[in-house]
Amino acid sequence: MAVKGSKQHQMVVVPHRPYHKISLLGLCFFMVVVFGWLTFDYGVRQGLETKVEVVNERDELQQQLSKSTHLVRSMRREVAELKLGGQIDSKATEEVRVTVEELQQQIAELKEETRFYKGVMLPNVEEKGLRIERLDMRPSNGLNKYKLNLLLTQIVEKHEYVQGRVKINLVGREDDGEKQYSLTDLSVANKDSIRFRFRYFQNISSELVVPEGFEPSKIMIVAQSSGQNSQRLEKKFDWQVGGD
Repeated sequence: MAVKGSKQHQMVVVPHRPYHKISLLGLCFFMVVVFGWLTFDYGVRQGLETKVEVVNERDELQQQLSKSTHLVRSMRREVAELKLGGQIDSKATEEVRVTVEELQQQIAELKEETRFYKGVMLPNVEEKGLRIERLDMRPSNGLNKYKLNLLLTQIVEKHEYVQGRVKINLVGREDDGEKQYSLTDLSVANKDSIRFRFRYFQNISSELVVPEGFEPSKIMIVAQSSGQNSQRLEKKFDWQVGGD
């Protein structure tokens, strides 16, 4: 019986599902493992042999993106329902949130790979030929040691092998003056340059040792291809060291 003048509160009846939380977390981690295995297995099996193969790869990646996006949305709805029923604690909520973020990170990486393959195999840019795509620097084992990863690509209509050499110079300050070191001075292998040969793209890795007292500011990359249609490219990158 309602008392006249008193405030009435609406009650929500939520089904008691004690094992739903465990099932949801199990499903999350299972999908992460399966999704990661599928991505790795797919990357191993597929190659960049023809344009048709890359187009098929792009289409399949897009299907995986669609499925993963649908899974993330479904998980968000489940979490919202469990929060409403008060059947999930803060620790479980954090675990689900981390899982969703991991899935979203994998989706972003797949999208980036799809754009990269499409750009290499199906070029739609005016400037074609050899390209210095990107540079990544990370700490290595040892004092002042860094691992360099350089990505070279070839944007052409007909993919034939391109070869040549890459020279690396480090620009910065030492003893209050500007100083430049070549790859010969920096590399563990004491190389003057690094050779490359590829049809579509190539990752070039090298380990550098920065001299004591030297403060690097720029990395200068010079790529010189050989042959009838030789090219010489120069590109400067800011000195930025990523995490582990």
